[in-house]
Amino acid sequence: MNGKIELSVKETMERYPGITAHIIAESLGYATPSRAAWILKDAREGRENYCEWIFSCYDKDPLPSVKDSIKGRHFHRGFMSDYKLAKKLVDRAIETKKEPLLGSWF
Repeated sequence: MNGKIELSVKETMERYPGITAHIIAESLGYATPSRAAWILKDAREGRENYCEWIFSCYDKDPLPSVKDSIKGRHFHRGFMSDYKLAKKLVDRAIETKKEPLLGSWF
């Protein structure tokens, strides 16, 4: 766990809403708010993640996806990778516990 306090998926989303939204944008909307928070949680804790996106693109290692999400944050605009829309989805998930069941843009 790398000496870090273990957070739940909900706590991860609440503590890091911006990064969670950037993960959604980097995934091109594949990740829902909870899935994005789970990816971040696993990256923080040094665990593998078996989400299809992470499994196939990052060989189960969520950390490079989080790094790519942060590094590419300035490009998260427009169709399929819009940070502002992703952030609204994260805020809604935190406030109402409602979020898409599949990909975030569907």
